[in-house]
Amino acid sequence: MIYYIYANRSDIGDWLSAKGIQNLLSPLEITHCLCDVPFIEETMNRLSAATEKDLIIIGGGGLIMDYFAPFWEAFRSVAERVPFCLWGIGCCDLKNEFSLPPKSLIEDIVNKSKLCIVRDNLTRTFLEDCEIPPPVLCPSVNAVDTLLEKGKDLLHVVNYTTAGAETYEAMCSAAEMFVKKTGRVYRETNNLVSRDSQNEMAQILSRYQKSDIVLSSALHGCIIGVAMGLKVLAVSGDRKIDAFMEAVNLKEWVLDTDEINLVPKHLQEMESQINPISILEDARRDSYSVAQKILDIIGNSNQR
Repeated sequence: MIYYIYANRSDIGDWLSAKGIQNLLSPLEITHCLCDVPFIEETMNRLSAATEKDLIIIGGGGLIMDYFAPFWEAFRSVAERVPFCLWGIGCCDLKNEFSLPPKSLIEDIVNKSKLCIVRDNLTRTFLEDCEIPPPVLCPSVNAVDTLLEKGKDLLHVVNYTTAGAETYEAMCSAAEMFVKKTGRVYRETNNLVSRDSQNEMAQILSRYQKSDIVLSSALHGCIIGVAMGLKVLAVSGDRKIDAFMEAVNLKEWVLDTDEINLVPKHLQEMESQINPISILEDARRDSYSVAQKILDIIGNSNQR
């Protein structure tokens, strides 16, 4: 049996990461499990039946965070007896507070894995004492198509907790001024849906599709925007945003929260932003290669 563990189906970033991996491993039959804190006990109960003949896949999403430490601690005993792979996991490294789990805990898990593919150089550096391959962009890029026709509006993607109230209000103000000047419509989302709501996810994705510019303080606002071929301006309270934007050659389009006064200027210059389509295409090809490696692991396991 193949078990697949990811965070939740309430944040479309986590859910799209899962869908990206599932798409790449189709048509394999997979047992789904969740590792957000409320689901740990249920997931561990399911995994109690797993054996060395099974395979567990964990990722993507920002699972290298103190919030997920209880899951990793619980998973340690499973890692001793069941083969597993890590795919698309990444650090959540907040700039204004410490948010990383114990490094030794994650290193122990990584060193026991059959394969570990992280989503960015931030995470690879955190795991510098582990021998892992170069990063591959978040698997969610394989669940979102590049748009052939884009809208003409601005979408503000909000991570209120990370950005903070003052930054959020300043971003709203700058965005609303910009749309008035340019004849756009202002739209907003926090990328959250009712658990398992495909309809709500489709509604949020339609807001991206109606836009040509994304202003985001959330990582997956940036990822979805880039994957669709939109212009993206990020305001970052988490180093994972900086890491992604640098990976797609857009690091000059990231502002720290104390640079919020520069948002209006950058919005006016969005037309000059490059389209990192070649990087995106490479990432999607690399993701297929990762999927093939996992299929090979499954095939070798079935031959035992």
